[in-house]
Amino acid sequence: MSRLPKGYLDMDSSEYSELSIDTQREVFTALRDIIGYNIGADDARALIKMSGPVTPVEWIMACKGVRAKCTRCRTTGIYSWGACVNGKMSCSGTCNRCAGKGYLTFDDMCRNKAYDNYAIRRAFMV
Repeated sequence: MSRLPKGYLDMDSSEYSELSIDTQREVFTALRDIIGYNIGADDARALIKMSGPVTPVEWIMACKGVRAKCTRCRTTGIYSWGACVNGKMSCSGTCNRCAGKGYLTFDDMCRNKAYDNYAIRRAFMV
């Protein structure tokens, strides 16, 4: 397994095309894993294939262009928790997973995975 290039999440298509095929495959796998972490591996593959990529760079750019429904807030942009009283939730607020949009962009998915890793580490620190 080769090492991913520094700043691979912020590259554009011309920078990806300068990478070797093996490195492009590693970048695609990393991006697909980020999407799969948020929405599931099967759904990630289906969303990526929908844009009809052909070349390796197009596959990478297809990953970065994925938009998926937010399951946390059920596409409303408002996350609710607590007791349901007379059909209304007792607590609610803007969904942090999708930033209140109701859908996840690739940047949201990256942020969510990074925050989850941070929260898990923080929870197990003694």
